[in-house]
Amino acid sequence: MAGKRIKLHEQGVHNDIRYSGPLSFQSFQILGWSCIVVTVIMALMKVAMKLNPADTQRFAAISDVISYIAEMSLPFLLMANFARILNNTDGFKKQLLRNGGATAAIFLVFMLFFNRYVVGTVGLLLQDPKEAYPLVMTSFYGVNPRGFFAFNIFVDLFLCTLVMYFMNARPTKVFTGKKIYIFRALTILPIAYEVASILLKGKAAAGSILLPSWVFPLLTVKPPMTFLVFVFLAIHIKTRELRYCRHGKTHDDYQEFLKTNRNAWHFSVYAAIVLFIAGVIDLIIAILLLAGQAGSAEALDAIMASEKAFNNTIAMSIGFGKSTCLIFFAPIVLLFNYTKIPKNKTVGMLIPVAGILLIALIGVQGIFQLVKIAPIKKLDGAQLGEILTSVFTLMSGQ
Repeated sequence: MAGKRIKLHEQGVHNDIRYSGPLSFQSFQILGWSCIVVTVIMALMKVAMKLNPADTQRFAAISDVISYIAEMSLPFLLMANFARILNNTDGFKKQLLRNGGATAAIFLVFMLFFNRYVVGTVGLLLQDPKEAYPLVMTSFYGVNPRGFFAFNIFVDLFLCTLVMYFMNARPTKVFTGKKIYIFRALTILPIAYEVASILLKGKAAAGSILLPSWVFPLLTVKPPMTFLVFVFLAIHIKTRELRYCRHGKTHDDYQEFLKTNRNAWHFSVYAAIVLFIAGVIDLIIAILLLAGQAGSAEALDAIMASEKAFNNTIAMSIGFGKSTCLIFFAPIVLLFNYTKIPKNKTVGMLIPVAGILLIALIGVQGIFQLVKIAPIKKLDGAQLGEILTSVFTLMSGQ
């Protein structure tokens, strides 16, 4: 006969279970950054297939698998971020400063690079430099029917951290007493930002608006369903706390309960179920949106037959249809234990640095390989020698 089920408020350190998932938040960090690296590889592969159509068939077999792996970067990083918040290893302020600072840094770097080196260089070639920005943006819209370029993943991480902060932080100064409800209501701000970003991307993809370049680094990157999953998990943690504290338990008791293997396992199971359902729902929504945009079976077949047309549909531009990877991500979460603290915390600080360096290395090597297979006219030794002599002469100032 099965043992009596232990009620939520009766669970704690004294009757914890032995099972502990083998993957920590540091493991998910490594896997997340690995998926970002795969994203870069996938982008280079797509360019290679366009430069050399003969490679299309060779890469086609693995391109779908790679695309699924690439899309799992944010789920891995979000779950790692979730674990660090629940364990309070860094505190909300450090998380907000880290992700908010990274968001601002990428925004500033993009603006400097785009305005000075892209627009500025084009301006040097024009009689009227004021025509540079409109010309660059017109060219961008011409080659990118979506009408936007979303790349700053730290925007997503910052918004998710804000959700957890407004739901779980306990202010000691301004928002005290009944004012705490005002503080909790501020959760709507990051959610509203996410919705606004989705609407902007949808309108840009539909051709209703033209987004200025400074908006690009402020747009959310990953699919809306992934963000929705995170919100559901945050709500689950909060409602679980309310249920736990109904029977005379305190907030401190709940914080201790959060660190148990039993709660970590329950969270992993709940997260796996939510992720799987979200992946299925995302697929259904994408099909409905595609069918609605196509308007007829013939038009839908035409869209599905063309990768370019499919990727530029409003549904795919917004991000619907790109969270089906959550179906495959769900089982991995069952191996996750957010309470597991890595022995070497320095490794966690080096993971993003190592990821960025690896991306840079792959990018340089990838560009080298793309130039190697590009259908460009080769120069003989004498011609190349003259070019190099001219470049070195200019560099030396002679």
